[in-house]
Amino acid sequence: MPRPTLFRLLLQERRWDNWVVFSMRFEARARALAEEINSPRLARVTVSRRTFDRWYSGTWRGRPQLDAMLVLEALLGFDCAELFGPAPDVLGTRREGPDQGGLQASLAISDRWPTSRLFLSSADNVADSWELTGRSVLDGTTTAVQFHPVARSGDRVGIREPDAATLHRFLRPARRGLLVGVDEQHDNGLQLYVVDSWNAQRAQLFGDAGNALALSAGHLLDDLTYGILWSLVQLDDGLLADDQALEEEQRTFGAYLSMSRSAPSRMSTPALTSVGSNWLGSTFCAQHVRRRLHGVSEPPVFWTREQTGEQAAAWLFFRHKIDYLRGLSERFAGASGGLSRTFCVPEDEVARSGRYERVLLFLAVALMEVHGIWVQVTARPEYSAVDGFALVPGQRAVVASWVRTAALWKADTVTGKADLRGYQDVFQDARTMNVMEGRSPAVRLRSLSSYLDLDWAWLVRRCREVGECTVARVVRPRSRLISVEALDAVLRFVGTLAPGP
Repeated sequence: MPRPTLFRLLLQERRWDNWVVFSMRFEARARALAEEINSPRLARVTVSRRTFDRWYSGTWRGRPQLDAMLVLEALLGFDCAELFGPAPDVLGTRREGPDQGGLQASLAISDRWPTSRLFLSSADNVADSWELTGRSVLDGTTTAVQFHPVARSGDRVGIREPDAATLHRFLRPARRGLLVGVDEQHDNGLQLYVVDSWNAQRAQLFGDAGNALALSAGHLLDDLTYGILWSLVQLDDGLLADDQALEEEQRTFGAYLSMSRSAPSRMSTPALTSVGSNWLGSTFCAQHVRRRLHGVSEPPVFWTREQTGEQAAAWLFFRHKIDYLRGLSERFAGASGGLSRTFCVPEDEVARSGRYERVLLFLAVALMEVHGIWVQVTARPEYSAVDGFALVPGQRAVVASWVRTAALWKADTVTGKADLRGYQDVFQDARTMNVMEGRSPAVRLRSLSSYLDLDWAWLVRRCREVGECTVARVVRPRSRLISVEALDAVLRFVGTLAPGP
């Protein structure tokens, strides 16, 4: 008997072997691809039931029409010659029907967040997987995932797993895993909760099939918790992959720090992940700034290049950046004028970012305010190309950029009077379109939430709930270079602000 097509087995493996389910996936990928390659007609491509049945028969060896072919290849990751040819022997077929709660959850996550894809395994001893993808900074990673129904008792929510052996097999491996609680009966429709396997192990969920892993509102999967999970897991895995290489690369810092100007090529560290390269650049820039500001008594004004949540997430999680920020705040505490920092976030960049990314950007700015740094955000797109700098008016400008640079970092020390006036003019001019007007952090942050199109009452409530839970009780970092303590402090701070007018 001839082998069925790869297309058929892939759909069985992912549990898309239903025309309705497949059509949802196909049409969502068609819309995304239309934007990616600027081809509006692709957004209208659909698959009829008759066509799906022909493709899924497992014996059809033809080729779809061009537009459908483009969408299929983008959706499944194989060219159509492979999809409609015999499948390799290593792929098996699903033996049982899909769990409806897990299927609904996987569809809901993929549809709501385009940077997620979930694959449901066809084998009992192979975990389902959750693929997270980055935009420009994060490399992407995959984590194991397991879906469970949620048990409710009044206001209490918990994940209950009747098959302790199955859960034990999932939690035992050293790799990261996520448990997703599925509540199909909630008044507001499908609600999902998330917790990582480390927390499940700590609660000894697998030790007693009668136990339920207690969850709080902080575990609710929405744009706040997804943004945290999406960025933290990718940063964490990237740094773990590069841990030894980063330790070795830091030994070269001494020579570069002695130079007033440097911009090493990323090709000098070709084996590093994007996350590893950015961590290296960020670490050097922090040391460069501290070194070049030695002896300065007047608070500098800072300009930063982060424009998206993906870029700004480093402030929330990189341990050295939090130490750097805290050190500067303590050093210039009480100084006349205080510290200030400017972000350039054009409206077009806001429009391109999903809400979960805008939440991350908001939290990064709130982190500055928590440390007593007055923040302004300009929307003027012409300043997007300005390098990051720390300006001591009339003395020096310390250039330190690692975000959106071709080099690992771009470092310089500028003292020419004309150049210093230029940096001062940029900073002053940015104030003309500052979207964070206000005398207090609360007022400024509320102005920022409006600019980022984030509902203020929702943001305050959710920050309070996740802050009370703590991030580490939802997803725990594994890299020694990551910390979530500062993010917890930011969440608690925002959670104390007035949610109403």
